[in-house]
Amino acid sequence: MINAPSGNWCNVALMVMEDSSLGLACIECSSLLLWPMMVNTKGAVEWVQRRVIKLETVIPVADPDYIPIVVGSAEGVGVIFISTDAGLFTIDLESERVRKVDEPGVYISVLPYMSFYTPAYLYYVECGVGAGYGFSALHLFLGSRHIVRKD
Repeated sequence: MINAPSGNWCNVALMVMEDSSLGLACIECSSLLLWPMMVNTKGAVEWVQRRVIKLETVIPVADPDYIPIVVGSAEGVGVIFISTDAGLFTIDLESERVRKVDEPGVYISVLPYMSFYTPAYLYYVECGVGAGYGFSALHLFLGSRHIVRKD
């Protein structure tokens, strides 16, 4: 078991850090804290606070008493999703560029849709039985679905 870093851990998002290690993103007061998991000199795994981004300088908040919430991350692109009373925002961790992506609402967890790939097997079969009796069939397999088109 790996202990969590000390602090207020009400809203935490697991994420992949830029070096492909496991990381945590959380908000404490008005700062976004990034904690990668690292192996120390004794060989034990621990969380190490690597970066702090002051949110009050980059994300608008309508009510100063409202605490922003980390609601997700986009793996592989270095983006964190943060919900405030002013809306849902992304922060690009490399440039610290902020973008509003949705209006205010209740966001518990954001799972960004990037893209998907559905492997398909396509083959063409021509069959004939005797002269003048023939058909061609196009078979397309998508996942567990088998689609047949006959000409």
